[in-house]
Amino acid sequence: MWALIPINDFTESLSRLSDYLDRDQRREITQILATQVFEALYPIESIEKIVVLSNEIEWLKSFENPKITILKDPEVKQLKEKIAHAVNWIQSQGVESVLYLSVDLPFVQDKDVANFITQHQGGLSIIKAHKDSGTNALILDLPTTLEFQFGINSFNKHLAAAESQKINTQIVDIEHLSLDLDTWNDLQEFKNNFMHTQLSTFINRHNL
Repeated sequence: MWALIPINDFTESLSRLSDYLDRDQRREITQILATQVFEALYPIESIEKIVVLSNEIEWLKSFENPKITILKDPEVKQLKEKIAHAVNWIQSQGVESVLYLSVDLPFVQDKDVANFITQHQGGLSIIKAHKDSGTNALILDLPTTLEFQFGINSFNKHLAAAESQKINTQIVDIEHLSLDLDTWNDLQEFKNNFMHTQLSTFINRHNL
């Protein structure tokens, strides 16, 4: 199994927080969140590679873990097209399954990801975002013909697409993988949970 993590250009990251945080602050949060996701994936033996789909090549080169592979972000606008491009490349490497994780998961821990992998029974396993019925995580067996869907209501769109392709599907409920960070309210929710992480240190340092 390979993991796939998309990271936007830092200048475009967390745009819904732009009324509250400047560009440098949003870049720092994105780097913190991405690092946390990587650290959740490193110890999981069944994850052979972490494919990072991004143009932030220089920053990613600072990570010396041999699991990380950088795949340049293609020149397409929609996330579903970017993910399709990356999954097609992963599939071409002879990989049997892919784990997609959103990068903005402030509560993610290795035990959550390991739990998700354990619950996967083949086909498609999927976790819904706690708001807007988005897709925060999925595991998909390869090769696949699934048409990816991201954004509002993408969870239900994925279910419909899987059903139309007769792909066996499991809906998995793991709280720490369903909570993402998109808005100011999300940031405050994280702050009030008193988790001691780099993100909580950032929040305290900036008095957010």
